Amino acid sequence: MQDFIESFISQILLSILVSINSVTTDVLPNNTINLVENGTVVKVIDGDTIEVYENKKIEKVRLIGVNTPETVDPRKDVQCYGFEASMFLKKELSGQQIILEADNTQQEKDSFGRILRYVYLKGTNINKKIIEEGYGFEYTYKSPYKFQKEFKEAEEKAKKEEKGLWNKSNCNY
Repeated sequence: MQDFIESFISQILLSILVSINSVTTDVLPNNTINLVENGTVVKVIDGDTIEVYENKKIEKVRLIGVNTPETVDPRKDVQCYGFEASMFLKKELSGQQIILEADNTQQEKDSFGRILRYVYLKGTNINKKIIEEGYGFEYTYKSPYKFQKEFKEAEEKAKKEEKGLWNKSNCNY
């Protein structure tokens, strides 16, 4: 039933987006030269994957440099703090206009066909915020990425402060 409701809401949002030409006023820090796109979040799949309406289509987006505990992988049980990570991202991004930034050190898409991007909401790097708040881990896939050092530092700080999944009363990592 929840999947039906989420699908129904996504379809309503998509209909609204098709009829309205939305433009975001968010600005990326550091005047990046990487590909930058505007989009609107129509669905949060889990703590590190979203669906975005951009360029007149819906794209699945995998956030670069972060991995959150699993909640929807059919091969795995729901992992500790996965539900909290998903809820955090839903609260932050559902229905929001965002900026997507590609990273030329990474592939365009992952092995599941999701585009790989950094996500910005009102100038905040959401990928990094997930790690800072203890909802996810720094994650390097194959090659270093643009913000790798910052993300690793954010994870170390979250561990030290025992935030989110690093709090032993929440999870035993």
